[in-house]
Amino acid sequence: MNFRQRILLPVALAAGWLLAACGSGGGPTPPSSITVTISNAPGSMAVSASASITATVSNDSTSSGVTWTVTCSGSACGSVNPATGGGNNPTTTYTAPSAVPSGSNVTLTATSVADKSASATATISITSSTTAVLADGNYVYRLTGENGNSPYFLAGVFTVSKGAITAGEQDYIDPTTGTQNTLQASASSLTSSSNGNFQLVLATGNSSLGVNGVETFRGSLVSSAHAQIIEFDSSATAAGTLDLQTSTAAPAGGYAFSLGGLDGASNPNPLFIGGIINISGTSFSVANSVFDYFDGGSVGNNETFASGTVTAPDSFGRITITFTPAQASGAVAFATIGYIVGPQRIQLVESSTDTLGGTLGGTALGQGANTGTFTTSSVGGVTYVFMAAGEDAANGTATFAGGFALNSNGTVSGRLAYSDVGSDQGLQITGGNWAVDSLGRVALSNVTVSGSNIGNGPFAFQLYLDGNGNALEVGGDSIQGSSGPAFQQTASQVNPGKYAIAAQGFAGTTNLLVWAAVGPVTLDSSLNWTGFTDYNVFSGTPITSRSLSGTTNSAQGLFSINGLNATTTVPGTPEFGYYPINDSSVLAIEVDNNQLGLFIIEAVSQ
Repeated sequence: MNFRQRILLPVALAAGWLLAACGSGGGPTPPSSITVTISNAPGSMAVSASASITATVSNDSTSSGVTWTVTCSGSACGSVNPATGGGNNPTTTYTAPSAVPSGSNVTLTATSVADKSASATATISITSSTTAVLADGNYVYRLTGENGNSPYFLAGVFTVSKGAITAGEQDYIDPTTGTQNTLQASASSLTSSSNGNFQLVLATGNSSLGVNGVETFRGSLVSSAHAQIIEFDSSATAAGTLDLQTSTAAPAGGYAFSLGGLDGASNPNPLFIGGIINISGTSFSVANSVFDYFDGGSVGNNETFASGTVTAPDSFGRITITFTPAQASGAVAFATIGYIVGPQRIQLVESSTDTLGGTLGGTALGQGANTGTFTTSSVGGVTYVFMAAGEDAANGTATFAGGFALNSNGTVSGRLAYSDVGSDQGLQITGGNWAVDSLGRVALSNVTVSGSNIGNGPFAFQLYLDGNGNALEVGGDSIQGSSGPAFQQTASQVNPGKYAIAAQGFAGTTNLLVWAAVGPVTLDSSLNWTGFTDYNVFSGTPITSRSLSGTTNSAQGLFSINGLNATTTVPGTPEFGYYPINDSSVLAIEVDNNQLGLFIIEAVSQ
């Protein structure tokens, strides 16, 4: 199966089953097949708070929607508006009562209009006050995932004031849609979930996004300034991050960047782009900027730009960056919308109005004072671990991870793991060379491995460094193309403690639907795993508090973890090869050949 075939499958599968028609003969009338579910109700709310809540109605050919009601032990239980909503994903806004009702709980019920016997309920605990999920400030979010139009990317910012969302904007792109939206504060909410995660609901005012214009996310806090999040509704499955915005100042100096997704061809190809740009005012210093790309098998290395521009930030830190490659590169001009997190990070989504016309998302890392200062001696002896998604020539969609040891003599060693729909490998790197330029571009060439089902190489990778321990990876050669984050490795073992896990991958080995999971986990003194995730598989029903358990084999560098498999029919316990980043974070890749998966765990700050 190739990548082009895979991206068509969700559309084909969505129409893949039919209800059996009832005959006109005698016998009892069969029961209705209509079902109703509620997946995004908060577990608790403060008095007078509001939350947007969505029901999913299945098998209702009339699309009549639901009637919403709320009950409790007292007389004041709060209100819903509207009380009736049509369609297959009706949404209402629930406003909690001004005082805690008797028993503290209220029950919200969604009842099918077409069949009163079909309903769903959600219990919400009403509290007199609540600790804010996030402190006051602006928060930048970005997600990568899949919807009915295949890959999509989302980035934006919202403002939190006294626990409520008061403003925001976002940009979204998939193969058919590109939009900029102002968030509707009155219908957006930020609440604690009953399981310890939090729930973020953003109302976009655009009915083509989310469920009737409402996007629902679940997240796990790593610190007061950082969280891992996933999309948690029926419209899409995606994973990403949420970060406190520390500055909206215009970018300046060197930035490492990478983008991944699809190009703009009528039959799209996988496209990965990475490089270093040097921003001076509102333009690039082209003499100090460089890029590489992999476009469906076509590879460009060490290419230059003819020009580049950067707009001034708006009040939310939104900018537009336009990249114009030199004609000799063979690359098409493209542009990205960027949301500034601070001087060291910008989240990127391709602009829907650029020349390329692709579907891309990614990140830029600010180099600050490190701009233009990289040397062989400053990089030699360092190991970078990475994880990436991409494709290989043998079987198409693939995931990659490993550690590149940049030896002081200019050679490469370490390990390279990959998994695709046909095989999986954990491979010893047997050869290769590396070189770094002053911009921070590290070129790994002629990388060979032992025992690979897709060939022993040579592979080619690039690392784009920020000089602060972070990097971005792009792979491009005749065997594979990939992109993802990389980190300087400063630890060799996993430590016990409390972590937040963020995982994403492709379900099974045939249809390859995207799955994502996020939640709190604990590794005890024996490195045994306990915890849960909020879990979502594209086109399925989001699962709250899915149990997670497992063990660690330190000698083999393996986690064996139950609860991250996308289907219950996966044989055995899913296994992940892991690579410590530092004392508080570890990345891992699934290597059991049952599905594709990547995850990172980050120690939770108390």
